[in-house]
Amino acid sequence: MRTLPPDAVAVTVVNDSALLVTFSNGENRLFDLKPLLSRKCYARLNDKTFLSLAAIQYGCVTWPDDIDIDPDWLYGDSVAVAQA
Repeated sequence: MRTLPPDAVAVTVVNDSALLVTFSNGENRLFDLKPLLSRKCYARLNDKTFLSLAAIQYGCVTWPDDIDIDPDWLYGDSVAVAQA
């Protein structure tokens, strides 16, 4: 049986190209946005002001206009960072 990833509970934009995401299991992980920025559906994230609107909704990182990244992708494609 597949285990679901933890939900995202907090997000901070780092250097206009990454997300520092805190998950419900207490882990902090860094998600690199650069591979997404050339995709049409994520093009608005190239705007630093728009990118800064990142928020958490239902365990996902979201932005206005129905842009989101689900927790499975966030967790699976991110790297753990040390607790501050």
